[in-house]
Amino acid sequence: MKEDNRATETPMSDEELIRRAQKGDYESYQAVVLKLKDKAYHIAFSYLQNESNSMDAVSDAVVKAMLHLKKLKEPKFFSTWFIRIVINECKIQLRKQKNAIKNANSLYHTALPVSFHDEVMDLEHTLARLPAMERLLVKMKYYLGYSFEEIAEATELPLGTVKSKVYATLRHLRVKLEVK
Repeated sequence: MKEDNRATETPMSDEELIRRAQKGDYESYQAVVLKLKDKAYHIAFSYLQNESNSMDAVSDAVVKAMLHLKKLKEPKFFSTWFIRIVINECKIQLRKQKNAIKNANSLYHTALPVSFHDEVMDLEHTLARLPAMERLLVKMKYYLGYSFEEIAEATELPLGTVKSKVYATLRHLRVKLEVK
């Protein structure tokens, strides 16, 4: 009879789990994806601002990543690669719903009282009004703790562009949130 030594084994690194997953071990793939699911959802939600669409984008990314896992050359970059897939799925969602979002936004903006722009806005509301990419960059940096380099790689933007967009967005937020 074979003993189960899993309790005494040291946990595998994500890189090792991905190598196993590339050989067909889907439990290893599931273990790594479960570690990233919250970050992936937060990124999708910051991009799409909709719970259902965000969950769909992450689910689609999980499937796409699994189908293309063997194409990943460096398993140590799985996290960044996976987040890039999530962002691309968000972009697909946005393209599919472009007209619906435009209509919803126009209704939302006309429903605001005229005095709204004279009042101090809270951070979440202000962030929600930013363009999707600016909101994503700020949330990845300050909510999820990604480095500028990781953000640049995940979004496929040059490092200098990421830094300048984040800092410009912060200046914009500071002005919007300033108490007058």
